[in-house]
Amino acid sequence: MKSIFFIPLLLFSFFPLSFAAEVSHSLKTHLKLRVATRNDPPFSFKGVDGEWEGIAVDLWRRITADLNIPFEFVELPAEQDVLINNLLNRKVDVVVTGIGVETNLVKRVAFSYPFLTSGLGVAYKSSPVSSLQAVFRFMLSSEFLAVVCGMGFLTFIAGLGVWIFERKKNPHFGGSFIHGIGNSFWWAAVTMTTIGYGDKVPRTVGGRTVAMIWMFVGVVLLSFFTAWITAGVALEKVNLDILKLKDLSQIRVATVRDSLGSYYLKKRHIRAILFNNLEEALEAVKERKADAVLDEIEEMRYLIQKNFGGELEVSDKTFARIDYAFAFRQGDDLQREVDAWIIAHINELKSYVSLH
Repeated sequence: MKSIFFIPLLLFSFFPLSFAAEVSHSLKTHLKLRVATRNDPPFSFKGVDGEWEGIAVDLWRRITADLNIPFEFVELPAEQDVLINNLLNRKVDVVVTGIGVETNLVKRVAFSYPFLTSGLGVAYKSSPVSSLQAVFRFMLSSEFLAVVCGMGFLTFIAGLGVWIFERKKNPHFGGSFIHGIGNSFWWAAVTMTTIGYGDKVPRTVGGRTVAMIWMFVGVVLLSFFTAWITAGVALEKVNLDILKLKDLSQIRVATVRDSLGSYYLKKRHIRAILFNNLEEALEAVKERKADAVLDEIEEMRYLIQKNFGGELEVSDKTFARIDYAFAFRQGDDLQREVDAWIIAHINELKSYVSLH
C-alpha cells in the first residue's frame, strides 16, 4: 500500500527538476549573446548611422546569421586588458574586434580559427625620389649649406695659420694680404682633399707644424663629410631599400605608444618616436618629422585611405605576423561552432576581407 503512494510522490519530486531544466534550456536558447567590441577601425567601428560595422563585426553578423544565434553588442574601452577581463569575468561572452592571437593570451582565453592573417608593416611618404633627385634635394638643404660653411671656415683658419708663419719667408704666401691669404686658403683646401699639387708648400717650422696638424684634421673631416652625405642622401630617398631589407635601425621610425609596433621595436632595441595614436604618427611622416611608421598593416591602410590618400603608402613587407581571431572563454562550445564555420568558408574570407 505504501508503494502505491510512493510512486506518485517520486514522480512529483522529479517534476520540478525536469521543469527547471526545460526552463533553463529555453532561457539559454533565447538569451542574446553579449558581444564585446570597441572602436578599432577597420575591424570594428560605428558607421554614420550609429551601427557597428567593420571587418570583424560584419563577419560576426554573417556567422551568427548562418548559425541562428541572437546577440547584442556591448561597447567597451579600447584597452585590450579591459576586453579580456570582461570576458573572463563573464560580463561578456565573446570579443569581436581586431585582436591578434598572442602567446601570453592563449593560456587565458580560447581563440577561434583566424579569420585574417596580416602583420606589422611600415607606412612611408609616397612618390619616392631617384638617387639623382635625392642628391640635389640634399645639396639644397639648409643642413648641407651649414656643414659646407663650417668646413670652409676651418679651411680658412688652417690657411690663415700657415700664412702667419710663411708670409715673410715664403714667396708662395707673400705679397699683398689678399694674395697671401688666397694662396693659403687654396693650399689648405687641396691639402684637406689629399690632392696636394705641391705648387705651394710651407718652409718654416711653424708653417710645417700647422700643415701636419691640418693634414690629420683634414682626413678626419673629409671622411666625416663623405659618410654624412651618403647617410643624408639615403634618408632623403625615404630609405626604401632599407625598408626592403627590414632594417629599421637606420631610419627615424615612429609608432604608437604601448602598441604591438612599440613592443616589437623595444624588443630589438630600436629607438622609436612614440605617439599617442596612429593618426598622429602618420601625420609626422607626412610632414617629414619621421621616415616611416611601424604598425598593424590593416589599420594603417584604413587610415591612409580615409585621411592620407595619395600622400602615404604601406609597404608589402611584413615585420611580424599577426593572426586576427575572435576570443572566447576556455571550453565554450560556441567556439567550436564558429571554428567549423570559418574553416568551411576559408576560401571566401580573403575576398571578403579585401572588400573592406
